[in-house]
Amino acid sequence: MYFLVEQAGRTIKEVCGLYFISKKTYYKWRAINRGIREYIPKKEHPQKKIKGEVRICIEKEKLRLNYGPKKMRFLVRRRFGITISTTAIYKFYLKRDLVRRPQKKLPWYQPLKERIIPESPGEVVQTDVKYVWLDNQRKYQHTFIDIFTGFHHAVICDTLEAKDTIGSFLEAEKVFPFKILGIQSGNGSENRGDFHQYLGQRGVAHYFIPKSSPNWDGAVERAHGVIDQEFYLNPTRPWKTLNEYLQYHNYERIREGRYLNGLIPIEKFSQYQSKSVTS
Repeated sequence: MYFLVEQAGRTIKEVCGLYFISKKTYYKWRAINRGIREYIPKKEHPQKKIKGEVRICIEKEKLRLNYGPKKMRFLVRRRFGITISTTAIYKFYLKRDLVRRPQKKLPWYQPLKERIIPESPGEVVQTDVKYVWLDNQRKYQHTFIDIFTGFHHAVICDTLEAKDTIGSFLEAEKVFPFKILGIQSGNGSENRGDFHQYLGQRGVAHYFIPKSSPNWDGAVERAHGVIDQEFYLNPTRPWKTLNEYLQYHNYERIREGRYLNGLIPIEKFSQYQSKSVTS
């Protein structure tokens, strides 16, 4: 029927008369039948390219690195040699609930106006995060240091989220021989939201340093450098794990500085306990 119009030169009116149908019916049938193209192989839907190892890779790397669609497209092309559109990747993110809430929506908090000088262990514990490469993967090291005693602790995490900060804080609590009363941190997303609320529920004070002012967290910044020099970048290090090094740091390593001045962190803590008992 459509051949008569499109190839044989007949008018639609003539064809409708031959088949005893209206023009409306002709156009309706034509719209329906033209959608049936069984003789033409259907193109693979873009989202169906995301299957098997590609799907597993995208889910894993999205959770670990939180790549956007464009970076993820580059990563898939490198590993599997196929090209997937950013739209298909984004729709896959939505389908698998992999789109995280924008961090900009997290509330900002009032920063410190002046530095807090601790007078007892646990009163001010500085915390910060740095990137480390382990097993050819980029990971995150949450470092905690008590200003008064110099006690250190560090935890390696796969992602940079508030839940990881909470977990690292709980581990630091187990290691420190005193109660943590206050946390001083930057205003990064990992320190706001859930972590800030958690500290409030525990009755732990949370101090935020001014924005773009890492010098306010000088102690933990120096701690990062010391761990790099003595552990990560030390080819002759005697410690096999980071925890072994931290044990040495807290119970054997002599410290300088305003608060320790030649003491070991555990000695500083013991000294404080002795003074508290005598007074």
